[in-house]
Amino acid sequence: NSLSVTGTDLDITVRTSIDVIGVEDGSVVVPSRLIVDAIRSLEAGAVTVNGNDESVEVTLGRARFSLRTFSVVDYPKLPPLTGTLTSVPAKELLLGLSQVVRAAATDDARPLLTGVLFTTDHDSLRLIATDSYRLAVRDVPGVKGFTDSNDILVPARALQELQRVSGTPGEDAEIGVTLTDADISFVVGRTSIASRLIDGNYPSVLQLIPASYPNQLRIAKDTLLVSLRRTKLLAKDATSSVRLTMKDKNVEIRTQSHDTGDVEDNVDADYQGEELTIAFNPNFLIDGVEAVLGDEVVLELSDSV
Repeated sequence: NSLSVTGTDLDITVRTSIDVIGVEDGSVVVPSRLIVDAIRSLEAGAVTVNGNDESVEVTLGRARFSLRTFSVVDYPKLPPLTGTLTSVPAKELLLGLSQVVRAAATDDARPLLTGVLFTTDHDSLRLIATDSYRLAVRDVPGVKGFTDSNDILVPARALQELQRVSGTPGEDAEIGVTLTDADISFVVGRTSIASRLIDGNYPSVLQLIPASYPNQLRIAKDTLLVSLRRTKLLAKDATSSVRLTMKDKNVEIRTQSHDTGDVEDNVDADYQGEELTIAFNPNFLIDGVEAVLGDEVVLELSDSV
């Protein structure tokens, strides 16, 4: 009376199980996208699934899907992940991941940058990600132990899956972590996500963060996001930027395009430092602002770019 579902691309494997009313035991291999789309298209209710070596039939009410299956024998044999299981606070880990994973690279041309570095710093877990254009660093207090003294590099794709299946955890919820020399596994309830670790030495990036900044902008988070999204409307190509001009109690946010025109917005802010104009990729800046907790954002700036 249990249905186990497994999907893998050989780098990342996701397993989950649910309770069902079982009639006969068996296994089938189905096209993942088709079966998901088929079930999503059905109305709410109890689904009946019948499978054999050639097809699987999904029925609900008067709707029926019949999908061709693949050979169960040819499906990859996935060995169980061995190692010591460690439990970590889910809320703290997922919050840290939500702020850092977005900065990892999505281009496989530099495989190391497609991962998030897990390292230990002063008995806390430190998460680091960069795509060479932006850098995110987050210390996660209360989460320690499973990395020992070694750094590990976890694919950002696996961590995105972990975020997706975890949803919104309760205050006392925990995530199980099993680590070996080459793999890592996360367990959330009845779902597990196993991933190969990325092999290689992550670049030294912390020295890129200045010890101090001469200029500081303090502004309401929602106000800044609304203005950035407004001015981003004309930043259509990959080379477009938004320019922030900061002085006294005001920040001017502007985008100019030879093809589409220009847009300018002025918002109230508390600025300390010399008058400064600096340009950003709008998507990167919005990502960074969205990752910040609280109602207020502080931008610390070095000089014009």
